[in-house]
Amino acid sequence: MVTMAETRSTVSMKVDLSDYRGLLKALSVMDKESQAGLKDDVASISRWTAQGIVYASYGALMPKQAAIVAQTVRANRDRLPNVTIGGARGRASGGANAGQLLFGNEFGGERNAYNSLSAFPNGGYRFPARSPREGRGNAGYWIFPTLKTLQPEIRRRWKDAVDKVMDNWARNS
Repeated sequence: MVTMAETRSTVSMKVDLSDYRGLLKALSVMDKESQAGLKDDVASISRWTAQGIVYASYGALMPKQAAIVAQTVRANRDRLPNVTIGGARGRASGGANAGQLLFGNEFGGERNAYNSLSAFPNGGYRFPARSPREGRGNAGYWIFPTLKTLQPEIRRRWKDAVDKVMDNWARNS
């Protein structure tokens, strides 16, 4: 399950840890070399996921905004696959940074005109219309749908990486 941790205008996509606490405790007991090997394997999964999100930005409803947000997508190195998106990098013509554009570009916004002289492409609206409802929130336009599509493969690759490092650790212990 993917959760969001928000800090200012940056969002980190991380795994819900509630089901993995025991496994993470076991992984922390392993030798440093095994832990580093797992982090390397998981970093490649995170890079693959980040690349998928960036590719999805090409088909976003407002591609110029999405391109600014996509520049900030970065993979993190940890025991669990995670990606960080947003922050102060990137600037739109109006001065907004990627973190300020992130949620509006992904989930849409209210359809109120920004101002009558606006240069925004859809008649003066800052963001696309709100994305459809899904569960307790909105479905999103390009980040969340991509993560939902990639999630089974992310899970499979992560499980394979953990199995590999656990098998190697068990053989060498």
